Amino acid sequence: MNTRLIRVGNSQGIVLPKKLLQQYHLTGEVDLLPTPEGLLIKPVSKLRRQGWNERFQQAIAQGQTPEGEMLEGFSDEAFEETEWQW
Repeated sequence: MNTRLIRVGNSQGIVLPKKLLQQYHLTGEVDLLPTPEGLLIKPVSKLRRQGWNERFQQAIAQGQTPEGEMLEGFSDEAFEETEWQW
């Protein structure tokens, strides 16, 4: 099947026929995977952040503080004190 690239703002896109979208269960968000032959378009296999809450709860039950550990090293106090404006 051939199709053309079309301008979408500053980018380009393609129109996928409804039959292909249904056949490959493509809705909403998709994964684009580069391959040696070109791009592979796949349905998103796992929603982002799926299961995060359960993992946070497990970490907390084990005595970890995930929120504090995740943000460790990301503070820029100089920026916050001198440049940040509300």
